[in-house]
Amino acid sequence: MSLAFENGPWKPELALVRAIDIRCEDCGRTRRMQAPAIARHVSAGCHSLIGLHDKLYCAVCRERGGLGKNLSLFPIDRGSA
Repeated sequence: MSLAFENGPWKPELALVRAIDIRCEDCGRTRRMQAPAIARHVSAGCHSLIGLHDKLYCAVCRERGGLGKNLSLFPIDRGSA
């Protein structure tokens, strides 16, 4: 039995955050993904931060010829100010 389902109905991990700060560790660019953009990813089948991380890239680093995959994600919970 999985402990993930022990505390009631299951919710996607991304449904518990109101925004995600995204930072490229190569160029230093930062962006904030707001709730509507997160909801689009959840409706497309992406339910976790790890799954979302795999789909994101830094456009600036890609334009410069890099992979643009050295990103850090910082979730902001719905209950925090």
